[in-house]
Amino acid sequence: MLRIERVNLGFRRLTETLLRRRLWVLLGVGLCLGGAVSGIGGLHSDVDPDNWLLEDDAMRQDHDHFERIFGNSDYCAVLIEHEDVFSPEVLRGIRALGTELERRVPHADEVLSLTDLEFMLGSEEGLEITELVPEPVPESAAALAEIRALAMSRPSIRDRLVSADGTQTWVMLRLHGYGEVARSEGPDLQVGRSCSEIAAQPEYAFMRPQVTGLPAVNYEKKRFFNAEAPRLLGISLLVSALILAVTLRSVWGVLFPLFTAAAAMAMVLGVQGHLGVGIDPSLVFLPLFLGMAVSIGYSIHVINHFRRRFLVTGVRRAAILHALEETGWPLLFTALTTAAAMLSFLLIPLQPIHWIGYTAASLVLVTWALVVLVLPVLLSFGRDRAPAPDAGPGDRPRGRPLERLLGAFGGWVLRRPRAVIAVFLLLTLGCVAGLSQFRVSFDYRETMGLQVPYIARMNAVAESEVGSLYAYDLAIAFDAPDKAREPANLAKLDQLREEILGFPLTKRVTSLNLVVKDLHQAVFGGGDADYRLPEDRQLLAQLLLLYENAGGTEAARWVDYDYQRLRMMIEVSDYDSEEAERELERIRTRAAELFPDAKVYLIGSIAQYTYMMHQVTWGQLGSFMVALVIIGVLMMVVFGGVRIGLIAMIPNVAPALAVGGAMGWSGIPMDIMTVTIMPMLLGLAVDDSIHFIAHARLEHQRTGGDYVESIRRTFTSVGVALVLTSVVLVLNFSVYLASTVNMFIHMGALVALGIGAALLTDFFVTPVLLERLRPFDPRSRRG
Repeated sequence: MLRIERVNLGFRRLTETLLRRRLWVLLGVGLCLGGAVSGIGGLHSDVDPDNWLLEDDAMRQDHDHFERIFGNSDYCAVLIEHEDVFSPEVLRGIRALGTELERRVPHADEVLSLTDLEFMLGSEEGLEITELVPEPVPESAAALAEIRALAMSRPSIRDRLVSADGTQTWVMLRLHGYGEVARSEGPDLQVGRSCSEIAAQPEYAFMRPQVTGLPAVNYEKKRFFNAEAPRLLGISLLVSALILAVTLRSVWGVLFPLFTAAAAMAMVLGVQGHLGVGIDPSLVFLPLFLGMAVSIGYSIHVINHFRRRFLVTGVRRAAILHALEETGWPLLFTALTTAAAMLSFLLIPLQPIHWIGYTAASLVLVTWALVVLVLPVLLSFGRDRAPAPDAGPGDRPRGRPLERLLGAFGGWVLRRPRAVIAVFLLLTLGCVAGLSQFRVSFDYRETMGLQVPYIARMNAVAESEVGSLYAYDLAIAFDAPDKAREPANLAKLDQLREEILGFPLTKRVTSLNLVVKDLHQAVFGGGDADYRLPEDRQLLAQLLLLYENAGGTEAARWVDYDYQRLRMMIEVSDYDSEEAERELERIRTRAAELFPDAKVYLIGSIAQYTYMMHQVTWGQLGSFMVALVIIGVLMMVVFGGVRIGLIAMIPNVAPALAVGGAMGWSGIPMDIMTVTIMPMLLGLAVDDSIHFIAHARLEHQRTGGDYVESIRRTFTSVGVALVLTSVVLVLNFSVYLASTVNMFIHMGALVALGIGAALLTDFFVTPVLLERLRPFDPRSRRG
């Protein structure tokens, strides 16, 4: 068992040293802060899903391999809406837009649109590849009617590039592979920004362009969260300052926690800037808000003990030494256990989740260091004063009204042990029942909400006749060349296409078959009945040779040079990670059945994202359990017994049960944001339980083993700090409720619920268990 008294004495001696060298301490911290802040400019946004996966991840390696063969699977697209997209002005606008996208967008390959596509016509030579819309765009009604008729005669164009009523059309910008780009802005963000800026120009406004595609979505996501983060952080700072001013009524009590939070963030992010770390702006909230929370919590504990002793003695130096002697060890243990909970994120093999883990852990530890090193020094500047008239006799204060009230409350709780345990068990059963309704899912409309502007636009595009939301790819690699142009294999590919089109999320499917059917239709008369796959191997070979001789290039996007690898692009009109995971597995299984002599790969950003969602959600639950075990063992070792360790873990598990039950009952799914709540709550809940039990044990020694009196004193000494920290934390995270993003609103409510559950468990259940089980007695520990 750790000798807490010796550790407390060690913190007292450390504080004495700090006070003797206080100017050097401030100078050293200032130099560290200045050096770190200079690196903040090196931070950059990174929202590319490709970079979520670790370098050695098999899915990332497959993606890179097939991107080298077929090119980039990402695209940017613009939905055009007009009463007649075949009018001369719209066709000219589409052509101008496509030309500008190809010319100005980084990594642009080619545009696919009504004015930029391979249009195949049968000719005396067999095949001619020409433009659907000639240059210049014709003005005559007859010529425009012919263009419309030709477009509507081809299933490869009708309801794919243009709606059947001629009011919507799709302009897709295909991209080259990004490669290695050493810039502060990721290549996908460069593409998304350029596409969005080009489409937003006044000359295209009459076509009501709406930009989509993953690069554009990522760019809009960055813009939105870059504005949302400072807004919420500013509200959080204001709320925190008001609460601290009202409760502590001290200049340092208001300024220092805010300074500590800002300094810790600057130090950690500045070091990351020097290292060139990329950050997803939608995930930056968690570590920053956690840093703010622990800064306020740790500062309140020190200031509360300082003020209580200062009121009694009036001697500033003695009050500072007492405060650090009483709080130094609990704060250290709290910081270590919170950091351990955050580092459990490293068990999930995804880069941004690693970033959350090590950034949050670093913020907690840096915050602890600043509170222990700097706060005593700052509190030392000031005069001694006469003891308060109502301070009470001896070295123990009579206490403020709230302290006396909490002391009486502790006695009230101890007189009702059966009622407390009964209510706790009933609530636990209700939470367990809610957990049975728990589900894991990311639905962009449900998780983010249509009130977010770029989400509303994505949804409008997805629900249009020709637009889509996202896309992913299926790659089939045969064991020998030429198998990709066997009629039997193309027929199986068509069968797989029909099955995929029946999935709830699928909008359309594109593959080599689209080119082959269009080719067959062009050569054999142009009727709908001719839009089919040839069944004869020799005919298929002849058609493909004819296509290549005519200069066709579209097929190269769907089959490799050796005809050994096929690619199929599946565009989706909706996204729900739970349904997407089911569909991807069905595709993988069915493709393996149809092509037993080939390897099947699911690649592309959405396939990766679905895989990552699975990794994050279930991996995070596993890492939470690991963190729970580690913290439980630490509790047992430090507090000196299995029984006290288990008692200490109850208020740490309670928030997870409360949040999980509430999510189950309310239908809130676990997604990439809410999955981070439980490890974070574990870290925050540990703060309350450690302080309560550590002080209860200390008071148990001081009172000669009187549990009732030691618990009453614990309520008066740390109860106020626990209430204040919990209130500030709840209000701090409740700032999320001011967001327009559903997942932030959910997070604000759920974190507040979890923190409340932790405090109530510490105030009701922990005292009863301590008094009944008597874990501090040597005989009880041996038993």
